[in-house]
Amino acid sequence: MIETIAAAAPEQSSVPAGRKMDIVTRASRQLFLDQGFSSTSMEAIAKAAGVSKATLYAYFPSKEALFASLIVAECDSLQRDLPLPKLSAGLSEALREFAKQYLNAFIHRKDVAFVRIIANESGRFPVLARLFYESGPEATIRRLSQFLEEARAAKLLEFDDSMEAAKQFLSLVRGELPLLIVLGLSDLTTEGMVEQEIEAGLKFFLKACQPRV
Repeated sequence: MIETIAAAAPEQSSVPAGRKMDIVTRASRQLFLDQGFSSTSMEAIAKAAGVSKATLYAYFPSKEALFASLIVAECDSLQRDLPLPKLSAGLSEALREFAKQYLNAFIHRKDVAFVRIIANESGRFPVLARLFYESGPEATIRRLSQFLEEARAAKLLEFDDSMEAAKQFLSLVRGELPLLIVLGLSDLTTEGMVEQEIEAGLKFFLKACQPRV
């Protein structure tokens, strides 16, 4: 089913160009943020965007497909803002820089409220939650695992599974920061706290995965 919804949501490259489509996207996103997924109707989206329901359904066959397209767009934007680290910069520095960019995605981006909607609706619409996980968090883990594989090949790290190693690294460097953000306690976070979490997590990870002599 997840493949059906994802396929129904137009890819960024195939979305009709023009201001009308931009207005539809912005209007639907804002309504979802204000009212939640379940309380937002296609009729309300069409009205807010100033288009007919027929036009809206021509773009998206269902509300789920429209929301799925927003999820994919959010995740694509995140991946663009999170480039893969380069081993040429040195292992520690490359991982440190990736961790900074990764945490900035949680702290400074404006999509936290959107993630909350997905979490709130996950019980009723698990397919959309899975789409978000696969397009966002899991995609990030897979990309980081590629870098870790490169570091292992260079005998700079040692571990059994690169996907598990990537998950552990991200868990270590983020600590409780994402939880504080999702709970609306972002005022408790500071640059110093972010740097402290990164350095502590990085040190632990490098020690745990150092090559055996």
